[in-house]
Amino acid sequence: MRINLTTPFAEKDQVKALGARWDAAKKLWYIQDVADLEPFQRWMPKETPKETVPSMQAGSVTGPAGVADCGCDVLPWDDCVHTATTQ
Repeated sequence: MRINLTTPFAEKDQVKALGARWDAAKKLWYIQDVADLEPFQRWMPKETPKETVPSMQAGSVTGPAGVADCGCDVLPWDDCVHTATTQ
């Protein structure tokens, strides 16, 4: 599961040391498939707590290339809180 982090430039070395990776195309730090999220809590987005994001069920409606369509109003190439885990 990929989680994009909100990381100030001054703290980039801290997230990198913890194992975060840099996405040059989106110009942000992210973590993927991390077992312990606690060290990253200060940089995780505040607007969508992980408990409130509904999980995608098997057999849900899919869009182009088989990507699950959650109904969010975003462009196909942009991630929403529900499909960010598909990459």
